Amino acid sequence: MSEPDSLYLRVHLSKPAYERYLANEGFDARDFPDWMSWLTRAKMYGPPFTPERVAEIGQSVRRRSPAEELKAWTTNAWAIAKSDYDEQTETWRFGILQFSENYSEYLEMLPPLRAVDRFKDRPGVDFMLVYNFLWSPANYTVLFELSDGRSTIAGSPGQGVPFPERYREAASSFLGSLVSTG
Repeated sequence: MSEPDSLYLRVHLSKPAYERYLANEGFDARDFPDWMSWLTRAKMYGPPFTPERVAEIGQSVRRRSPAEELKAWTTNAWAIAKSDYDEQTETWRFGILQFSENYSEYLEMLPPLRAVDRFKDRPGVDFMLVYNFLWSPANYTVLFELSDGRSTIAGSPGQGVPFPERYREAASSFLGSLVSTG
């Protein structure tokens, strides 16, 4: 039986920036040069990733706008996903209970979400966390931090970075609300 990771993203950005983000042409794995720093240490099955394989995955993915991507996720009954933009706090939160467990799929599906970094126009560090919320919530796969127009891989177990509690609490609260609605 498959035990997919969950995904949670929180980012502060103005409503016009959020709307520009949703309408952009989309991004793929080739738009982020730091995948190998994570993939070479990740615990996975199958052949190891190479820069060429990352580029091939990026090239094979049809670029869709984030609005299209979000619609696909939030209408997928299996995934159980929710996108919420709060105009008062200028905070976008997005969560998927059943995201994926496949690293090739991560390279297909994470870039459009990481790309929000290019539209973030509010101060502070935001994040996207991929972790096993439903089956093993003490374990995480990868953490991205979003700040100053940059998305960086801020940690993973393979890099010896312990689970970031402050991020887990926010993610668990949002994802937990999806359990009762799913």
